[in-house]
Amino acid sequence: MQTEHHADLAPRHTLACPATARELIHIDHPDEWRITAPGDRILGGGSNIIFRAEVRKRLLCPRYTGRQITGEDQEHLYLRVAAGERWDDLVAWTAAQNWYGIENLAAIPGSVGAAPVQNIGAYGREIADAVHTIHAYNRDTRQGEDIPAAACGFAYRQSYYKQHWRSRYIISAITLRLAKRGQPDTAYPGLREQAATIHNAQDAYTAIRRLRATRLPDPKTEPNAGSFFHNPITDHATFATLQRHYPDIPHYPAADGRVKIPAAWCIEQSGYKGVRDGKVGISDKHALVLTNHGGTAAEILAFAARIQTDIHARYGLTLAIEPDIIGED
Repeated sequence: MQTEHHADLAPRHTLACPATARELIHIDHPDEWRITAPGDRILGGGSNIIFRAEVRKRLLCPRYTGRQITGEDQEHLYLRVAAGERWDDLVAWTAAQNWYGIENLAAIPGSVGAAPVQNIGAYGREIADAVHTIHAYNRDTRQGEDIPAAACGFAYRQSYYKQHWRSRYIISAITLRLAKRGQPDTAYPGLREQAATIHNAQDAYTAIRRLRATRLPDPKTEPNAGSFFHNPITDHATFATLQRHYPDIPHYPAADGRVKIPAAWCIEQSGYKGVRDGKVGISDKHALVLTNHGGTAAEILAFAARIQTDIHARYGLTLAIEPDIIGED
C-alpha cells in the first residue's frame, strides 16, 4: 500500500483535466480493501472519469494483477482476473490463445475492475456476455463475496455497481467464462465487411484494433473518455414522430421494446463533428467523442451542456453524460 498526498490526476485519467486529489492510495493486495471508508472512490484506469479541479474524497487505486484458470471442461474455461489488470492486455492475451468471449472488446482503455461497472461494450458484445462471477469486497460486512453475473443488474452501459451498489461493493476480481472453440462474431457493421478474413478470436481482435484506430482518437495523443454520451433510448411513439421528420434516422432495438438512437448521429447531424470550442471539441473521427486540448472539467461540461441543449431542442432527446464526474471546481 502506498499513499500520495496532493496527487496530480491529469496523467491518471484519459481526459487529462487538470486536477488534484487530496489523498490517493494505491492498493497492492485485495486484503488492503479493508482500509476503505464511507465516501472513498475507486480509481481504475481513469478512462470513464471527468475530474474537476479538486478531489476531496479519498481515491483508492488497485494495482495488483494476476490471471488464473480456476476450472474448465471440454467447451469452456473459467479465468479469474485481478482488478488491477489492464483490460486491453487481458483481451490481447485471451485472443492470442484463441479463447472466445471478449475479443470484440479490443482496445478499450481502463482496468479489469472498472470494466463491469459500466458494462463496457463494443461491436455487438458486452462484458456481461462473458462474466461468470464478480468477486467483490463488501464495505458493510468487511467480507469478500462471490456474486453471480445474473445478480449484477447488467444492462446497456449499466450495472448495479454503477448505481445502488456503488457505495457497498468494490470489485476485487472477476471470473470470465470463455469458450475454447467458437466462431467470431462479425455481425456488427465494419466487421461484417471483413468476415471472410476473420477466422478466429485473434483475427477478430486484430481487425477491431485496426477499426478503432481509424474511427476513434487515441487518448494518449488526443485526450478523451471514449463515448461521452449514452445513446438515448425512447419509446416507439416518440420514435415514430422522429422518424416522420427524419426518415433516415438510424435506430436499434432496445430492452422492453423500446428504441435506441445513436447519439453520434444526432450530434453529427447537428453540425458538431470536428467542431472546437476553445480548448475542447468533438473529434473529427467520431461525433460521440469529446476531446480535450488543455481545457478544464468546467470547460468540458459547459461545452457538453451546449450540445445537450441543442440536441433536446432539435430532437426532443436527452443525452446523458457517460463518464463519472468527480470532485469540485
